[in-house]
Amino acid sequence: MKSPAIFLAALAALTCAQSKAATRVVLPTNAVPLHYDVSIVPDAARLTFAGSVKIDLVVKKPSRSIVLNATDLVFDRVSLSGATTSPAISYDSKEETATLAFPADISAGRHTLTIAYRGKIFQQAAGLFALDYSAGKAEKRALFTQFENSDARRFLPCWDEPDRKATFTLTATVPKDEMAISNTPIAASESLAGGLKRVTFKTSPKMSSYLLFFGLGDFERVSRQVNGVDVGVVVKRGDGPKAAYALEAASQILPYYEDYFGVKYPLPKLDLIAGPGASQFFSAMENWGAIFYFERALEIDPKISTEEDRRSVYLVIAHEMAHQWFGDLVTMDWWDDLWLNEGFASWIELKATDRFHPEWKVWLDSLGSKERAMDVDARAGTHPIVTPIMDVLQANQAFDTITYSKGQAVIRMLENYVGADVWRAGVRRYIRAHAYANAVTDDLWRAVDAVSPRPITRIAHDFTLQPGVPLIRAARAQDGVRLVQDRFAMDQSARRPLVWRVPVLARPLGAQAIWRGVVSRGAPATVASKDGVVVNAGQGGYFRTLYDPTLLAALAKNFRELSAADELGLLNDVGALGYSGYEPLEDFLSLAGEVGPSAEPQVQIAVAEKLEALDNLYRGLPERATFRQFALPLLNRLFAQVGWNARPGESSNVAPVRAALLSALSQCDDPATIAEARRRFAAYVAEPSSLSGDARSSVLKIVARHADEAAWEELHKQARTETNTLAKRQLYDLLGSTEDESLARRALAVALAGEPTITTRPSIVAVVAREHPELAFDFIEAHLDLLDSWLEADSRSQFAPRIAGQSFDPKMIARLKAFAEAHIPATARNAAKKAESAIAFHAKARAGQLPAAARWIARRHA
Repeated sequence: MKSPAIFLAALAALTCAQSKAATRVVLPTNAVPLHYDVSIVPDAARLTFAGSVKIDLVVKKPSRSIVLNATDLVFDRVSLSGATTSPAISYDSKEETATLAFPADISAGRHTLTIAYRGKIFQQAAGLFALDYSAGKAEKRALFTQFENSDARRFLPCWDEPDRKATFTLTATVPKDEMAISNTPIAASESLAGGLKRVTFKTSPKMSSYLLFFGLGDFERVSRQVNGVDVGVVVKRGDGPKAAYALEAASQILPYYEDYFGVKYPLPKLDLIAGPGASQFFSAMENWGAIFYFERALEIDPKISTEEDRRSVYLVIAHEMAHQWFGDLVTMDWWDDLWLNEGFASWIELKATDRFHPEWKVWLDSLGSKERAMDVDARAGTHPIVTPIMDVLQANQAFDTITYSKGQAVIRMLENYVGADVWRAGVRRYIRAHAYANAVTDDLWRAVDAVSPRPITRIAHDFTLQPGVPLIRAARAQDGVRLVQDRFAMDQSARRPLVWRVPVLARPLGAQAIWRGVVSRGAPATVASKDGVVVNAGQGGYFRTLYDPTLLAALAKNFRELSAADELGLLNDVGALGYSGYEPLEDFLSLAGEVGPSAEPQVQIAVAEKLEALDNLYRGLPERATFRQFALPLLNRLFAQVGWNARPGESSNVAPVRAALLSALSQCDDPATIAEARRRFAAYVAEPSSLSGDARSSVLKIVARHADEAAWEELHKQARTETNTLAKRQLYDLLGSTEDESLARRALAVALAGEPTITTRPSIVAVVAREHPELAFDFIEAHLDLLDSWLEADSRSQFAPRIAGQSFDPKMIARLKAFAEAHIPATARNAAKKAESAIAFHAKARAGQLPAAARWIARRHA
């Protein structure tokens, strides 16, 4: 079935807007891979490997060449069944391809292509890579692979595009005392001379190249049988106890997903694999049957892990396991539709987590990620959820908050619109129709429309094929409250009017009944209400609401009678509208003052985080002291209810509130908070068991932020001597979090000297940027080649923009533009555009909204 005309027209317009001449950089389609038989011999010490691959393929019509992906590989021998001579080999480093040119036509039909080759083992998470760590007094090295979006080509010559699915058989020659892991269980293991063994894994299902996985190291595995599946967690030897939480979580989630999708998990085993290290760009990867996680996203250590860590680990496990169906079993056709993988997984991770931990109220937490998406979506540099992707560098830019968080929010809105049961029926239909194959976004809409009495395709197109955030203006009218659709914009670039058909739920104040309707620019609506109305009741919609002053006053008067979700929604909308000049920022401050100790934990956390962000935005302004006259009494009033110490039997929801309030009080330089943190730190240095994981986290962050030279040196000593890899990375990050610029420079010097592991060094730079973005950007410009050696190649284009984007100085815009022109390919500059718009927006708010809010505070304080 062809896609609807509206989809084609919108997609064509978007493509044209990017570049009229742009075309996808993809491989020719004449050769189609069917099966890869891969053999590798890694040399971890020398950071190299030897490989060979036999590729069963089909040639569609006679041709003299085969083009496939390969980068950082050297071909030693190439042969093709049916060809009498070896081909000439040429490489294109820009397009990351190898062309095999034969002297005569290759006949149409099945062939086997055999290639012997050599490659590199990297020290960043791309291709086959190494992670080093200390195990007692021994230094060890583990190997892993990371192929998304387009790095399988660094491991084997292949058709490295998501729609070129094939099966894989992997054989590895490895040290006999190390554990080798892949997507499937081991089929055979043979002892070899020289302390080696040859391990062959069972053939994989038909899948995209980026889902292939290989791991090797001194590991241990804890496991259990779940619905006939061997579920395991693989960690460094000695870390088995830290895997128990993840194993329990995976064991809960797997049956839930099998039931939700209506499809049994299709592999015999599922491993969750922890690697010691970090990336600036991802925390886990959904390789089919062998999900890779950096340790911080999988392991729970009671000595240092916090309640927030436990929740985060559960959510990340739920996210990556969802991909085993939505992404692995059914894969997007091309990176245009990446959101089909990531937006869906971001949505169902919340649904699964809420099923097993309703007390966490993760849907309330998710409103924060929706806020972050809206902030990006309302400025220059945003893009539609479904956006044309021309090459792999541009594909890397698509792993962003629009794809993940806006995608999640739009799915939640559509599920609410059609109903949970109808939505699930559509998803099951989609999975069955495209299993072991590829799909585009419209395939999902068609599957839902086939079972839904309320068609969603036109609404879904409005939210996925154009950028931006709808704005619903609510104003009193003679017959109730009038709702009119507009567009929310934080800068001029996003003020072009757009039309959305917006599903709206509204609840009149004092009423239980919900008004439901679809509001668009040409079709406003009226909600019958005498006393006012909560628009976006339950906060399931992806839009902002601007109330006229009388309606906002009514909501403020009844603020504490609203649901927690609607309190959060009102705070979020009024805050964003205040920053952007739609209404006075003091409207937000007034609402924040209504939040008391009896409010839901997520509401208190939101207020703490927003006040912390505001204080940071006042950085360097004379009005900061005035702002703190408002913020500190409010924060201390909330903190008095929770205190420093956990009470016996307190709810697990209190610990995140305590952490958020302490962080905000630290940001606002509260003297009592800083003094108490220093006292507890001194006791901790003398006796580390004096602090729980939650308390340790807060105390160390406060002490590091306000460190003098002695405290900083103590943290540095702990970082050097710590043997726990989770704690070691945290401590090195803390060195960069100081507000003292001279100490921040010393943290950068520690990274430059190579003391921490390679994957930790860029993290120190990123942490320094939170308080000293100009200093961190100076460091990048001075040491760009070295920094590039610390980062994954395809992600380097994002790091400097993220650093620069934390600056409030308009002069940084010109610096970033010059940097991008010199160092970032044209198709990979979207992160730079986003950073430029963030700098401009914050500079404007500092010049306008922040001084006005301070004047309001001064009048109120007086």
